[in-house]
Amino acid sequence: MRSRPLLAQETETKPLSLRLQELELDPWDALVLGATVFLAIAMPLEAVFESLDALWLMVASAAISVVLVIDIRRRLHAEGRRYLRGWFPVDLLAAIPFDLFAEIPGIAGTSAGTGLRLLALTRVLRVTRLFALQRRWRIQTSLNPAVLRLSFFAFWIALVAHWMASGWIALDGPTSAPSDLGPYQGSLYWAITTLTTVGYGDITPTGVGQTYYTMGAMAFGAAMYGYIIGNVASLISNIDVIRARHLRRVETVNHFMRDRRVPHELQAQVRDYYTYLWDSRIGQETEILEDLPRPLRVEIALHTHRNILEQVPLFAGAEGEFFRELVGHLELRVFLPGQKLMRRGEIGRELYFIDEGSVEVLDRNNQQVLAVLKDGDFVGEMALLSDEPRANTVTASEYCRVYALDRNGLDHVLTGFPDVADKMRSIAEARRIESTPD
Repeated sequence: MRSRPLLAQETETKPLSLRLQELELDPWDALVLGATVFLAIAMPLEAVFESLDALWLMVASAAISVVLVIDIRRRLHAEGRRYLRGWFPVDLLAAIPFDLFAEIPGIAGTSAGTGLRLLALTRVLRVTRLFALQRRWRIQTSLNPAVLRLSFFAFWIALVAHWMASGWIALDGPTSAPSDLGPYQGSLYWAITTLTTVGYGDITPTGVGQTYYTMGAMAFGAAMYGYIIGNVASLISNIDVIRARHLRRVETVNHFMRDRRVPHELQAQVRDYYTYLWDSRIGQETEILEDLPRPLRVEIALHTHRNILEQVPLFAGAEGEFFRELVGHLELRVFLPGQKLMRRGEIGRELYFIDEGSVEVLDRNNQQVLAVLKDGDFVGEMALLSDEPRANTVTASEYCRVYALDRNGLDHVLTGFPDVADKMRSIAEARRIESTPD
């Protein structure tokens, strides 16, 4: 009975940096994404204020066009005709600096300049690429999908409010805003109160254009409100489906135990067992793994259990393929506090790996605790080598999740690895001679 060092037992928490790497967003992609968001914010303001007074804005617009042209060239080289039939027109429009053309002397201040500024709004269409990015991130990352979904939703709401505020400015909506607010602040305030269906009425539309614009904004706000409520209700209902299935199972078990007149103490232990399954989500884990094809199940099990298996003296020096076959024979079991994993004197046929919880190894009289084994420890390895009775009783001191490996599973694996089998037989013979207790 041996255990690996406690430091190696600790469950590794996946760092945020690794999760961000799963987004497959290299520095160039991040630069292009930033340029896309900048266009979505800046172009509507350029169109409504009809000004590019700030030199840094002109430089930024030119730099973004260069970045997007390079990105188009990279994608043409990587994707070819598929790109031409897909996002190429949208990316091309976003790369043309119509807003800079509107500042050319002789064009600035004319109707042609105004038309070019309106044409620059087509550059905003590139932001639709974020929908595809959102779908890809939700599938390929281990980030919480609810958090990812809410983050994108907050971004779209903020962007739509910005666009609505820009449209209100174009309709001279700021003239009805409080005097201490600037044109954009007043318009953004109106957009947010309208989108959230609050509508205090302190900024009201005047004229046909503003009235119809406000009607459209209120309709969109009502639809957005319904979308939010629908998504929240969907999330809650999905949670309730899982909980309802768990409660139905518990009720079925309770009905069975009442019909069979199972003692109340034993009924309480069964209910505690199902409560632990729900709290630890073991049942969901098992169902998910069962849905996966065997190669994926083996890879996940190998990633989870290999460090523990390699600490067992019987498996020392075994090749990777041996562990790949072995993990398929591990069986998940749960023990409640006070339950015995093994009893002194019984013939053992299983080795236990402790995944979560702790167990106590008792002396020959089952009175004193000889050792306490915790996450990552193992016990009962001699059961795989001989039919000798157990030397000690081992009891769960708390809720304990273990993986059991029986002799039949090991024997099946050893048929393909005769070298490991010979080594294990040598160890068994040496321990038999030494009469080393389990």
